[in-house]
Parts: sequence; C-alpha cells; structure tokens
Amino acid sequence: MVNNVSEPNKLPNLIEALLFASEEPLSLQQLAKLANHAENEISTAIKQLGQRLDKESALFVREIAGGFRLETRSEFYEDIREMFIDKRASKLSMAALETLALVAYKQPITAIEVAELRMVTSVNAIIRNLLEKKLIKPAGRKKVIGRPMMYATTKEFLIHFGLNKLLDLPSLDDFQEKLKEND
Repeated sequence: MVNNVSEPNKLPNLIEALLFASEEPLSLQQLAKLANHAENEISTAIKQLGQRLDKESALFVREIAGGFRLETRSEFYEDIREMFIDKRASKLSMAALETLALVAYKQPITAIEVAELRMVTSVNAIIRNLLEKKLIKPAGRKKVIGRPMMYATTKEFLIHFGLNKLLDLPSLDDFQEKLKEND
C-alpha cells in the first residue's frame, strides 16, 4: 500500500500504474483502497491522468464495466492488431451473437426460452460456449417445474462490448432497426 503523497503528479501516476497492472477495470472504491486515498482524491487524479494522456499518449482512461482501465486509442488499432490475431480467431458465430443478445436484453433467461425465441430446438452448445468465454453466467433457477437454470451477462460481457453498464445497451427497438438496416 502507498501512504498519502503530497507531490502533485504522484497520485495520477500511481493510478496509471494500477490501471496498467490490472487485467480488469478497477472501480473508484478499489483504486481508493489500493492507493490509500479518499475517493474524491482518486476521482480528481483520474481526471488529471486523463488530461495528461489526452496530450501525449497513445493510451486513454476509459470508464467501463463499473470501473476504469487504460485502453489504446483507435488510431493505433491497425498498428497493434497483429499481436492479437490468435485471440480474434475465436469470434462469435451469428447464432452465438443472437443468443447473447437475447440473454443481454431478456436476462435472466433460460436456455429453453432462448431456443423458443430463436425458433430452434436447442441452444445448449451455444450456452456452453458463452459460459466458457465468460460472457454469460448462471443466474439462479427459474421457479417452475424442472427448475431450469437461468442465465445473465457478466462483467466480461460489458468489457468485451465496451459498455459501462447494461443500461448503455441500445434500446431493443434501436437494435432491431439496425438489424433490419443490415439485411
């Protein structure tokens, strides 16, 4: 842990180091605890860090999935893309994306309900794939005969799709309109 610091750039630099070292977005509360500072001081330091990065860095601070993380600016994506080709090879199929969209908009939802909405006989393999990718998680059992498992999206889902919270999803009407435009 770091004790209180008085140098003006030390706290923003510490926040930068913490964000850089973390695999997951860090919440304001987590950063305050790790840096041993009040949340309002952390918030100010995040703003200072963001301003500094805006001036001189390929990185920026992004608020995502209820926390903060460092990300690469979009103009550098093509330059670093080759590093991540293997990770991109595991893209989601259209069926997986449809299933994931249903879980995101209708959660908690059972596999049977997803299959009915998609008008297919089973989505078990797709559900298993989404669980392995940690994009969805079990969300309890539905209180009906057979007590089927219900599913909901995860923090990883928010991170993967660049959302801070589920309310950032486009409305279902907007989503359906965009799908019609792409047909």
